[in-house]
Amino acid sequence: MSAHLSKAERAWKGTPPPFVVALAELADRSGLAAAGAAIGYGKAAVSLVLSARYGAGLGRIEAAVNEKLGISTVCPVLGDITEERCAREQAGAQRNRSLLGGMLRNACRDCPRRNPS
Repeated sequence: MSAHLSKAERAWKGTPPPFVVALAELADRSGLAAAGAAIGYGKAAVSLVLSARYGAGLGRIEAAVNEKLGISTVCPVLGDITEERCAREQAGAQRNRSLLGGMLRNACRDCPRRNPS
């Protein structure tokens, strides 16, 4: 496993948000400074986000990561939903045998917001 992703998983207690995972993977590929430049922030901000110690609200940096790295924030089945509902729907899709459950299982399989657990 990569150093920045491992750091993020430890700091976020095993389940970092999808935008943090994408940022950590970018930092592992190209370094903190390049990852920061790619999203319009400095390397210190990237390091603080990965360490779960970013003092400002995460909304703007999350939006920057999603926009610059092309991470979709819209569910292809349900539309614009919160992270909490996304996690609930992912968990429920595995148990639900309805048409909607099947659509969610198929969509969640390739989704960048997918929770690996």
